[in-house]
Amino acid sequence: GGEPLLRSSQTASIDILRYFENISNTPRSVTYETNGTVELIEEFKNFWNQKSIYELFFSISPKLFSVSGEKQVDAIFPEIIKQYYELSNRGHLKFVLGRDSEQWEEMEEVINIFRKNSIEYPVYIMPVGSLEEDQKDVAKEVAEMAISKGYNVSARVHVYLFGNVIGA
Repeated sequence: GGEPLLRSSQTASIDILRYFENISNTPRSVTYETNGTVELIEEFKNFWNQKSIYELFFSISPKLFSVSGEKQVDAIFPEIIKQYYELSNRGHLKFVLGRDSEQWEEMEEVINIFRKNSIEYPVYIMPVGSLEEDQKDVAKEVAEMAISKGYNVSARVHVYLFGNVIGA
């Protein structure tokens, strides 16, 4: 858990990757799972611009007001996500949604904002619910809605495995 692109985390991830390089155990791919609200520092961008041995992947999960209660002004930053996209076009946008049309409309609005900023990551939909029972209630319908609209579907495997346990 936590945000891996906090300033100190960006620096720490560079240190970790340099350590792996030093012991000749370089990973082929590195994924940052982020909410897309933290700017990239220059050291981080410079590191990745010099590394062709890694695949850099961003899994960006913007929080929608209609789902999380976070106001768009506090959660949707196309200028920041554009930094990610310019550094690596490998990644995706991942939205947690239920069957409520308000959630889908808000997501479409946010996607349009990103597309207007030349952010072309593919879109994945994950069904809302922090417990397996909640997932079972909406997962099929949400998946069918996503597929009918041309989006990808992603299960919330951690919910099936661990439920709503903190630190699992």
